Amino acid sequence: MSDPVVRGYMLVSTLDYIASPAFTEDQRQLVYSKLSSDVSRDRSAYDVMKWYPAAHANELNNGMAAVHGDDEKKVYELLEGLGMYTADKATSTFLRLIMKILTPGLFAKKAPDFWARDNRIGRMESDISRLDEKRLVVHLREISPLSHVAPSAAGFAKFALTTIGLKNLRVVTKGWSLQQPAPDAVQFEISWD
Repeated sequence: MSDPVVRGYMLVSTLDYIASPAFTEDQRQLVYSKLSSDVSRDRSAYDVMKWYPAAHANELNNGMAAVHGDDEKKVYELLEGLGMYTADKATSTFLRLIMKILTPGLFAKKAPDFWARDNRIGRMESDISRLDEKRLVVHLREISPLSHVAPSAAGFAKFALTTIGLKNLRVVTKGWSLQQPAPDAVQFEISWD
């Protein structure tokens, strides 16, 4: 089995998010203080198309989680924000236009490909059996090498589905918590009006 790796694009996007107004300077410095010398604070150290150890993403995610300590709701919101930020950066003007013509079903069928493009860890599966009820369930399996990935993956999906044009999205994440930041499997249930 190969070592768990993530695409450099994920690390660059995370570093850009940490540098964004979502963080105060003190919060940013707290995140950086949690990083080992193996993990760069400089986005130019990472090639967006190359693969890097999952440990780099974990240190960045764990550092971000430390910003809000034991406040699970705030940690979740911050990490969900990472997913939304990453999705926003991933969708160039052209891709954003294409996303506007996608349906929830087509997006759900393509989501596992998006996951596989950026992660050589686990797999994503979309359950589309309840789309007629305006519900989508996404499963992430065999993801224990990644810490705090559930909220950011849910944020990525939330951003994408909002871009498609769905209204009043609600996301319920199951399997992730501060006590269990790197579970083997999680799911998020997405519903909309």
